[in-house]
Parts: sequence; C-alpha cells; structure tokens
Amino acid sequence: MAPPPSNPRFDLIIRRAKVVDGTGIPAYVADVGIEGDRITKIGRIEEEAVRVIDAEGLLLAPGFIDVHTHYDVQLDWDPIAIPSCWHGITTVLAGNCGFTLAPAKPEDVGWLAGMLSRVEGMSPAALAEGLKFKGGGHGEYWGRFEGNVGVNVAAFVGHSAVRRFVMGDAASDREATPEEIEAMKECVRQAMREGAIGFSTSQLDLHVAEDGREVPSNYASADEVVELCSVLAEFDRGACEIIPRSFGRGYDDADRELILRMHEASGRPVELNLLFPSAEDPESWSRSLEFCREENAKGARLHPQFATNRGGVHIKVSDTFVFDDMPKWREVLCLVEPERSEKLRDPAIRAQLQEDFTLEAGKAIGATWENLAVEKVVHKANEGKVGKTIAELAAAEAVEPIDCFLDLTLEEGLDTWFNLVTNPEAATFMDHVCATVMKHPFAMAGSSDGGAHLATFVGADYTTNLLTDFVPSVLTLEEAIFKLSYMPAIVHGLTDRGAIREGYFADLVLIDMERLAKGDTWLASDFPADSEHFVVDSKGYVATIVNGSIVLEENKHTGALPGHVLQGG
Repeated sequence: MAPPPSNPRFDLIIRRAKVVDGTGIPAYVADVGIEGDRITKIGRIEEEAVRVIDAEGLLLAPGFIDVHTHYDVQLDWDPIAIPSCWHGITTVLAGNCGFTLAPAKPEDVGWLAGMLSRVEGMSPAALAEGLKFKGGGHGEYWGRFEGNVGVNVAAFVGHSAVRRFVMGDAASDREATPEEIEAMKECVRQAMREGAIGFSTSQLDLHVAEDGREVPSNYASADEVVELCSVLAEFDRGACEIIPRSFGRGYDDADRELILRMHEASGRPVELNLLFPSAEDPESWSRSLEFCREENAKGARLHPQFATNRGGVHIKVSDTFVFDDMPKWREVLCLVEPERSEKLRDPAIRAQLQEDFTLEAGKAIGATWENLAVEKVVHKANEGKVGKTIAELAAAEAVEPIDCFLDLTLEEGLDTWFNLVTNPEAATFMDHVCATVMKHPFAMAGSSDGGAHLATFVGADYTTNLLTDFVPSVLTLEEAIFKLSYMPAIVHGLTDRGAIREGYFADLVLIDMERLAKGDTWLASDFPADSEHFVVDSKGYVATIVNGSIVLEENKHTGALPGHVLQGG
C-alpha cells in the first residue's frame, strides 16, 4: 500500500461516484472532496487526500434524515441510533408526538419516563438502568449528547412534558387556565432559544400514560395547542408536528380547523403523522390527502408523512400499547401484577373486553380474531399453536376466541408472542396507499418510530424499502432521495444539510444499488437490563459519513462519534 501523500488538501475524496445530490436534479458522475466536516469541491479532483474511496458504479447521496423518531432515551446507551443508522440515516429528529423528557422538574422525570414506557413501548427496566437525565430544560437534556453520538440529532419540544412542567399532576386531568397557557408558552420559548426545532403534540386517544390516564396533551384545548404553536412565529423557524385525534379516520372538521390554525399561528410548516387507512374506513387516508392538497394549493405548508415499511406488528400482552384505544383493555392492561392477571381471568371482565374488541371505534392496529396469530410460545407444549390464528384455535377447542387468547397468554405469564397476519389483498392495498401519498409533492418519507415500540415493530427500514420497492416504479431515484434528505432539511431548517453542495456539511451515504436490500429482522437483547428490541439490518450501504467522518462501513461501526446536536435555523 502506498504511503499517504504529504500535506494533502482533502481528508477524504470519493471518486467517480454517481451523485444524486438531493435537490432533485438528474444524477451525474463526479468526485466529491471533503475537508474537515464540509464538502469543499465537487467535480474532477486532481489533488490527493488522506483517504480516497473509489466509488465507480456506486450511488452517493446526502445522508438520510429520519424525521419521526423517539431516540431521546436510547442515545444514552446507543450513540449511533441502531437500527436507523443501518439504513443510510445520518440525522435523527427526536421529541415527536409531544413526548419528551424535557423540560422536567427532577421529581417528574420518573413520571415522564413511565409515560414513554407505556406510550412508546420502551422497557421500564432499560429506562431505569440506562436513563441518565435527572431534570432540567431542553438545552440541558440535549446538550449531553454533543460530541457523544455518531449521528446528528435534533429535537422538538414536547407538549406533554411542557404541560407536566407547568401544571404538575393536573396536566393529566383538565384544561389549562390562561395563566398556565402563558407559562407553557414561556417553556416553549425557552426551548426554542435552546435549539428546539419546533413544537410537537399528540391528540390521539391511543396514547395512554403508565397510570392509565391519557397523556397530558390529550387534555389540551384547541386554543392551547394554537397558542403554543404561535411561539414559533416569534423565531420565524421550526415546524409543528401533530398526530390529530382523528388520525386514521380521515381528518374530521375539528382537526382540519386545528391544523390550519396551527399553521396560521406559527407561520411554519405542519407535519401530519401519519396518513394511514383504518380498518373501519379504508379510504380515510385519501380524504386527508385531498385536504392537504387543497390547502397547500392556497399557500399552506402541510406535510403528511408516509411509511413504506411492512415489518408487521408483534404483540405481547405483558408489554403492549396496541389495545389502549379500547377503554376496558386499557384499564386492565395498565394494572400491575398480580391484579392484572386476576382481572384477565375474571369472566365478567372478559365479557367487557370482548365487547370492546368488537366495537368499530378502536383497535387502531385493525386486529381481529381472524388475523391475530400465535407467533412464538414460551412452553414447548404449545408449539403446535404457532402460526395459527385465534379464530382457528378457538374453533378447534370449541371455546370463545377471547377465552382462547387470554387462557394461552395467562398460561405463559402473558409472554406469548402474537402477530397480525396480512393477506395479499391488504398488502397490495397498502402499497397503493403508500404509492399515492408519496407522489404528493409535500408528502415526506418517515414515521420509522425509531427508538419506540421496541418489542412491537421496527420501521427503520423505510428508507431501504422506498429505494428498493418504489424506485423507479413510483418515484424516480432523484425524487426519492429528495424526500429522504433535502426535503426534511428544508422543512426543519437544518441549514447546510440534506444536499451534496460545496460548503454543505458532509453527511453522505454511499450505496451499492445492485446489492441494496432489507436484511434480517430479529429480537435483540443488548439494551440495559437485557431488554429486548426488534432490529432490522440491510445490505448495500457501503459507507455512512457524518460530518466528514466515516461512521459505518458495510454497517460496521468504525468507533467514530462525529454527530452534532442540531438547532433549526
């Protein structure tokens, strides 16, 4: 091997790459030179570098920006945000859905962690062992990660945390007074001063805290939400993010009005998570998309998110949120042992659970006894049940499905794994929905939920799925890369990121498109307290570069931690 040149101008040169620069212009072949953390030359480069990568035949794109994550806590023990980093991600946006751990008084950190545990499917044991934050503001929380992470991270300030900070336990019981709203506005204002990229909230009935009550943001009036969004107008930056109450059902009139008021009060983009059909109304997503089309044509900036992942939903009764939009299920499953199991054995309680399960309103995941199947069992004697639906097992045993389901999981300490069986027609319909939404010029790829629902599903492969399954059949390569990089950078004000341009930060991903594919999915147990979490890897990501440093080569961490805590500009 030849010795490195003396005094080279560049730290890294990527030669002869097929460059898709993120802006939407056609791909071109070029060398890209990097000095420090910036791209300083694009074109034919004759000079030498400390390291040169021959990228002939490879795609060079801006690093992808994962717009919907909950890595707020995981970064305490996983500085590279696995598995998002395995799919070309160089920047993660945290603090979505109104769920953050800051601002927080020291005595409220435990309550907020419990909320995250229930709502976002984070292991209580992992949080107890791994969370290092003891209380403070947005800047104190996120400042801990500067220089200690391998990906860039930016974060919203969350409504539920702000509400809890101002109102204490009353945040989960009632609407706020005008004085409390003013105090909350000051919390948002301070977080924006400390680098928050905007304000996030959730109004979704499914979101229930550890104590069985709905999360604090669900008790807020529309006026409160709008007032908090108005703080962003003072800074003329940032974005608002919301999961509307009518998510999945087609935005109702109240939510449409709220979304528009949020936009008008803030003067900023509004992210809508997520356009998704409900089991009761499969066309609900199209009405929501049409609403966004119509309002954007009038000058609004509404950005619906779409997801391309098909990883499936895994359910373990001892640790799940998926039934929380059904009141009786929520009431019982939020209990602690042994009371929870005692209630699940009670025939009268079972009758109420069955009544809930058949209601049209509820079951956000669309579970039925016909599509809920046994995935993994604890006891060897039950292995013959794996792969069979509850309806099939109940018929064979001549019992009611509710009894079949609960008897099995109670026998196994509530640790039986179930999953949803998707029929081919449903999968085809979901692809149709995804393809239609992603062609909307304002629609943004996302909703990986990285760092959340760790034992329920894994969505970090959405970038890989978009590039392998929807290019070029739905989007051109250039359009897809734009939605994964430059578009989210623009929406969130991430200055000098998201595109391959001279002077921009060198957040890059080098891909072998011929090998690019989603890899295996498995249940890992390497979190604090040996907590389990689903991960999905990939093939074809040759190198992932963050701020000019190679962080991963073929998805193997180099040890580099060059990530920054970003502030919206």
